[in-house]
Amino acid sequence: MMKKLLLFITALMTIITLTACSKNNSKTKVTEIKEKGKIVLGVSPDYPPYEFLTTENGQKKVIGADIYLAQEVAKKLGVEVEIQEMAFDSLIAALNANKVDMVISGVNPTDERKKAVDFSDIYYTSKRIFVVNKDSEEIKSSDDLKNKKVGVQKGSTYETYVKEQLKLDDKNIQALTDVPSLLQDLKNKKIDVVLIPDDVAKIAMNKYSDIKISTFAAENDPEATGMAIAFKKGNDNSNKELLEQVNAVIKEIQAKKLFEQELDKYAKIAAKSE
Repeated sequence: MMKKLLLFITALMTIITLTACSKNNSKTKVTEIKEKGKIVLGVSPDYPPYEFLTTENGQKKVIGADIYLAQEVAKKLGVEVEIQEMAFDSLIAALNANKVDMVISGVNPTDERKKAVDFSDIYYTSKRIFVVNKDSEEIKSSDDLKNKKVGVQKGSTYETYVKEQLKLDDKNIQALTDVPSLLQDLKNKKIDVVLIPDDVAKIAMNKYSDIKISTFAAENDPEATGMAIAFKKGNDNSNKELLEQVNAVIKEIQAKKLFEQELDKYAKIAAKSE
């Protein structure tokens, strides 16, 4: 009888423990964010006008259209934004390691990335173009690229595109962590071509007089999927409320074309910066 009683008590305690754990695990992401009073943003600040570094009153600061979007999301949730800077190819890993709550850094929701993280609705879609030195020969076809060194941002859809769509060998690809370094290598003729967004290219045209946009256009544009906000993949409905609120912010911003306005504003700031 005593053994049965002990077994019953043990089973009861196990049920209580599992129930408590289940309740803790069922806490939504919105609840977690509100409890700590901030949403931690992962960003690679080397992608003007979307995100880039500036100095205000001697202090380094990350600004850009993507930062504006993050602030609007935080405002919707009633919290502050805390920015964590890192390389672009480290962003999704940071999400999965719980180092950040969301990523807004010109990320495209590819099928491969959707397996690893959850995405919001698309907030902006841009075009991707090739940039070359003014004195270089014009690119007429993708075959011309097979004899050139093509620069792309490491971990981006461009890197996948030049490998899988353009079928370039690794020896023809220069993958760097940030766009400014790619443009500098282009100017120094260490590489022949850089594949970047049209918004970023326009800024580069204003800053550098010795480069130009190629007339050659990319087929099967790797950015056609647009940009979205990334979150750690949730269990059951843990991300449902968060995605609903974030998508509501995106819908409102798109209706008023506010993101485009922010892009124009920060493009002018980036063009004037050193």
